[in-house]
Amino acid sequence: MNGRNMFKKKIGLLHKKGEKEQRSPSPEPSLRPSLKPPISLPRSRGASGVSEGLDSVPFSIEELQTYGVAGKVKTVAFDPLQSLMAIVTDYNHVHIFGQSRVSCALTLNTTSAIRSLRFVKGVYLVAVDSSKTIFVISLASKKVLHKIVTSSQITAFETDYSLEFIYVGFSNGLVKAFNIESGLETILSLREQQYNTFILESDVHVSSIKLNPRDFGTLLISYTKMTIEFNLAENKAVKQFVYKLSKGAPGGENATYKYDTSGYYIPNVVQSLWHPNGLHVVTIHDDNSLVFWDALTGEQILARSPFDSYIDSPSGDIHHGPKMTKIKKAAWLCERDPERTSLLFCGGDSFETEGYHQLVRMDFGRMLSYSMTSYTQMAKYYAQPKQQNIFAIHAAANIVDFVPLGEASPYYDGNHDPKLIALTLSDGSLKFMNYPTGNLSFKASYFPSTISWLNPKITFSASAFIDKRVLNGMIDIHSSRNSILKGGIPGRPKYKADVGSVIVSGHENGYIRIWNSSEGELDSSTAFEIDISRILLDDSPHYSISKVSFAAEQLELSCSMYNNDVLLFSYQQNKKYQPAEGDLNRRMSSLELSSTKAERQIIDISDRAPRDLKKGFLPKVLVKSMGYGTVTALCNSNVGFVGIGYESGQLVVIDRRSNTVMYNTQLIDDGLSLPIVPTSIEFAYGQPGLLLIVGTRIGRLLVFEVVSGIRFSLRLVEQIDSNDAEILEIIPINSDTGRPSTASIRHLSSPLPADKTPLSIIAASSSDIRIVKSGSKMAHKTFGKGELSKIGITGTKTQKGNVAFCLVALMGATKKMTVYTIPSLSELSSMRIPYRLEAKYTPQSSVLPLGDVFLRINETEAALVNIMGLRQPVMSLETINGDDVLFLRNILIPYRPSTSYFVKGTSSLSYTKLYHLLVGRERPEKTNQPEYELAWDISPYNPANYSLMGTAKPKYYDPNALHQQPGLTDKPVAPISISTVTRNISRWKQHAQNRLDVANNRVETYVNDLNDDFDKFVNETKNDAIKGAINSKLGL
Repeated sequence: MNGRNMFKKKIGLLHKKGEKEQRSPSPEPSLRPSLKPPISLPRSRGASGVSEGLDSVPFSIEELQTYGVAGKVKTVAFDPLQSLMAIVTDYNHVHIFGQSRVSCALTLNTTSAIRSLRFVKGVYLVAVDSSKTIFVISLASKKVLHKIVTSSQITAFETDYSLEFIYVGFSNGLVKAFNIESGLETILSLREQQYNTFILESDVHVSSIKLNPRDFGTLLISYTKMTIEFNLAENKAVKQFVYKLSKGAPGGENATYKYDTSGYYIPNVVQSLWHPNGLHVVTIHDDNSLVFWDALTGEQILARSPFDSYIDSPSGDIHHGPKMTKIKKAAWLCERDPERTSLLFCGGDSFETEGYHQLVRMDFGRMLSYSMTSYTQMAKYYAQPKQQNIFAIHAAANIVDFVPLGEASPYYDGNHDPKLIALTLSDGSLKFMNYPTGNLSFKASYFPSTISWLNPKITFSASAFIDKRVLNGMIDIHSSRNSILKGGIPGRPKYKADVGSVIVSGHENGYIRIWNSSEGELDSSTAFEIDISRILLDDSPHYSISKVSFAAEQLELSCSMYNNDVLLFSYQQNKKYQPAEGDLNRRMSSLELSSTKAERQIIDISDRAPRDLKKGFLPKVLVKSMGYGTVTALCNSNVGFVGIGYESGQLVVIDRRSNTVMYNTQLIDDGLSLPIVPTSIEFAYGQPGLLLIVGTRIGRLLVFEVVSGIRFSLRLVEQIDSNDAEILEIIPINSDTGRPSTASIRHLSSPLPADKTPLSIIAASSSDIRIVKSGSKMAHKTFGKGELSKIGITGTKTQKGNVAFCLVALMGATKKMTVYTIPSLSELSSMRIPYRLEAKYTPQSSVLPLGDVFLRINETEAALVNIMGLRQPVMSLETINGDDVLFLRNILIPYRPSTSYFVKGTSSLSYTKLYHLLVGRERPEKTNQPEYELAWDISPYNPANYSLMGTAKPKYYDPNALHQQPGLTDKPVAPISISTVTRNISRWKQHAQNRLDVANNRVETYVNDLNDDFDKFVNETKNDAIKGAINSKLGL
């Protein structure tokens, strides 16, 4: 339908773009306070009017799902075998995640902050606090098994994924080992080893402990002034590494040149690392020196800094400039081939005043042959990396910690072939960096919804009703499930979705996500994402999202950014979809968004749609701020108009059909001649037609009629001083039915007679709610100053058979949710909100149909609740127990990497000898803890598993499969060898079982799994396969 003919009634004058509003020949009210007296309505105790029947509803808050986490993220751990991730917050809440619907949360009872998490032996998660406590958590029972309290403060610790021992270094220089399975201290108690060399050194704390990646019988222990290589079998230090700088040697950029009596300056050791092959060592010092050593001979190979090499050679060059940031952490990473390595570290590359905002990578490439390379050649190898990169993290907060997510194996200190690096920042946010490219990864489908909710930091949230049919049509059933987490089995039920709903979240760095929340749970794989940094080629902080308005019927979206520009998007097919084409090949006719010529307010950016996006929310228009100030109100209607309010009082309305400005005027109070700031905008339909309602900072409502003609325009028809403070929310409703009268497509295409009734407008400020009808003030409800945060309308079918509506008010300051009748605003129910609400985030909540309420709890956390008891869980086979499974018993731990005894000169310590050495006895077969046997069932040191190692890749629960892989919760068993079956059906080996009596049924299942092209061949060889399986089992 032509937009000019949408309205039969034409009132007022038309306004050209940029013109000030002209006066209509017909009388038009000015922006002055209304003098109409308020009308007082009788207040009834029961539910009456459009709320009749709701007094029988048992209102209560029922949690459907929580999103995000409470508190700031402190650190991360990753298990590539069980495919789980764990995070801990500053409240000491530990969250463990598997695939999209699998999660678990525990609270650790300690007054000190948790400093680190480690997965161990497949079934344990170890948490170490910043004082004296070690927690051992079971992934099987999801409980804390042991709380180990040490006698001194923990300053360093080390674990190995395949071992049950944790090596702990203390502030007094002691090194001890604890058995995490029993929670007891072992025999090992190693006193401080630097005493004999540095007798006068008072600081004796252990700064670093690392196990040799190829020999778990060798520890690399660092103290303040020296590092030792300690052999457990020989019970002595076999090597010492002491980094000395003579006078005239420059050292690192932070060198203090405090020489001892012997004339040497010895920088303190911060950290020490093994090369993944176990042949070299690097020590990192507080002057930012990186010193490489031969682990077999103890010879120093090279001393360098992030910028210079051979810094231990006297040159007379002394550092006098400003200090650099200290290297706070380093990791020696390797590719799938562990001989290809790189060093990644944080710090040492910026001035102290600039903070930690980037990581440095030194790519050394493939390791040189140890036996055929001289120290000179090896020094050159470390002095001249193949590549050196600086990866900038565009965030105001500092990097606190980084954790490589090694995917190839759990060994090499968790650094085996990582594709992502987890970064925790000082503001509690969590980011992920693609490695080795160095760009940040915000893709939601990589992570569970809770992690994606935090990455990047969320800056805006809202929820909206949407037709389920429209939503289901948007969601691709073949959505890519490329999450890095595949572990666990979901057990919690989803909820029946009688209506559709979405949650819209805006984030830092210009990211927007639209989540399907209809069933309570958010699924990262089906979330819609808008990457504004990719569209505008800038991910700096001022492109972060401040407001989002979503038009569910039109599938349109508008957002404002911190720089006050507004972007308009539409959901559609990408006509220029070319999946193989990258961003660099896109047409960039709109590249110059800020021109030296007269700045345009409306810029077409449709050519910036990503070519590799088949369908989604594509960019249409950029609306420049034109110096109007902060965006204070934003509304994308379902009828093709977008309203934008600015701090300067400017009101801009855009017609999306033609991408033109139909109204651009500063709102002025005629009496005081001061700007009136728009703070809320809504489009409504009622008598006399399509209306634009604007709430202002002074508590005044302005009602404009949208007038059609050659071009749409606005005509002010009514204004009323309705509220005591800034109007934050506007809800137009039908006066007769109570249904929301927000403008929709139906109102324009086929309006009903009931749609033409006079509107009632519910306007809310932070201290009162007012209902206005036909310019008259009706019901009024007051609150304490700043008490009211959000209002919304919800409804349901009552026992009387009528559809009734009520008003829900959220009070963030007092943590209450109150239900009121319409129109009398009598209280129906008042409920205490059972969350740790922060009032400044409560306005980002939403009230939805059928009693759903989306609650924004704080900066990092939200929840979906129902207050009418209308949500029913959808049960299935997997949700019978109602609890998620974290630990999968079928996944074996692979062998730990080993070294050639010929190169090393001695054989490695075996697991049996190590256990006896530390515990003093053989490993017991059984204990009273199930985790003990679960860990042994998948251990690489269990003789029963020797024949199983390397036979198959781990199998995980598939949420889309009709039939799951067998044995996910069973301990591993040896497969049957089917020797007589040809190579074309060799996949049978992966499925064969050790029970002869079910062999025939198993083969029938295998036949169904094979490709259609092989059906005929399989039928001919099936009997031979059964015979082969039996013969193999019998050893024939």
